[in-house]
Amino acid sequence: YVTNYGNDNDLGYTFSIINTGTDEVTTRLVDEGKGIKPFGVAIAKDETLYVSSYVTEKVYAINPINNTIFEIDVGPKPFGVAITPDGKWVYVANSGNNTVSVIDTTANNVIDTVKVGTSPYGVAVSPDGKKVYVTNQGSDNISVIDTVTNNVTATVKVVKYPAGVAVTPDGTKVYVANHCKYVGTVSVINTTINMVTENIIVDENPCGVSIAQDGKWVYVTTAGSENDSGSVSVINTTTNTVLPSRVFVGNRPSGIGQFIGSFQESRVETTTSISSSFDQYLIQSLIGKPITLIAKVNTTSQGTKHPSGKIIFMEGSTPIENGIKDLTDGQATLDTSSLPFGSHIIRARYTGDTDIRPSTSPPFQLTIGSNAFWPQIFSGSILALFGGIVTIFVAAITKKYL
Repeated sequence: YVTNYGNDNDLGYTFSIINTGTDEVTTRLVDEGKGIKPFGVAIAKDETLYVSSYVTEKVYAINPINNTIFEIDVGPKPFGVAITPDGKWVYVANSGNNTVSVIDTTANNVIDTVKVGTSPYGVAVSPDGKKVYVTNQGSDNISVIDTVTNNVTATVKVVKYPAGVAVTPDGTKVYVANHCKYVGTVSVINTTINMVTENIIVDENPCGVSIAQDGKWVYVTTAGSENDSGSVSVINTTTNTVLPSRVFVGNRPSGIGQFIGSFQESRVETTTSISSSFDQYLIQSLIGKPITLIAKVNTTSQGTKHPSGKIIFMEGSTPIENGIKDLTDGQATLDTSSLPFGSHIIRARYTGDTDIRPSTSPPFQLTIGSNAFWPQIFSGSILALFGGIVTIFVAAITKKYL
């Protein structure tokens, strides 16, 4: 997920989604028709995006499934955004008034404001969710916030202009990019004693920091000098040494937040299927009753937890009216009597929860018409109804019912 910030002459108002399997890019609006300079972006486990806007002083909670957008007022000039591992809290660095806003993701409102150093920029949360690390570019230090009390418990001095920040998967180290010209550095903080133990020299103007999921490598974007191409420096976390060969990329790379891999792979995978209530053995059971679509969510062998959350029945990318249902025993149903005559391609989208990943069913196609009384199956066999393409004709006198 990439925010498109723009510049002073062309203010950005979109974010881009890159499919890592196909490299396909999809661009969506954050705020239609407004130049808002979207900057920080973080994704919750239910796939809700939280995007900060430098101009509007808001964070936008974006549901990528139904494209709903909820606006949350934060402090002036918000930059970095980070979410706790349990998905309950969002921390936003407000560079305009030296604070961090704490958002409750259940209600999508600010429940606390934490005073930090000058011009806060980057935000990172420890893997256990107990600490938040905020880079303060104006005061050249890091504020450490206790997430239980939302108080600053330590302030760590670094080199100069700290920008990006990341925590190792074991929570023992924090890596901070110091955005300096001529000599760029990355500070390594020991989280037990909250002190810098080493400053690693990288290329000029380092900014973004990201850590591999196995904790072995740190990747740092460096803009270099005005005449130099941008690059990514790679640091070995065992030795805290930089690999001799940089990875050259485009001009002036930035990056804030996790820009490699995913934090969601520990969740249990799911599959979602969709079928109908049609009784292949007792066709009389259809008379006078609407057809019901049944969505079922199954977990893989990774875990045994029963799926919870919601199912969204969608036509295309649009939720069907009254089509958002709670899961009960891994299933949810949709009464199709509200559907108009015509062809419908329906999918069921499971939203996931904190431990289980979302998934979407294959398309289920049905046609509701008015020129016959009995259902007809065009796939060659009545058994093809289950998981196949279904055409249902409904008598005009009993519209939408058989």
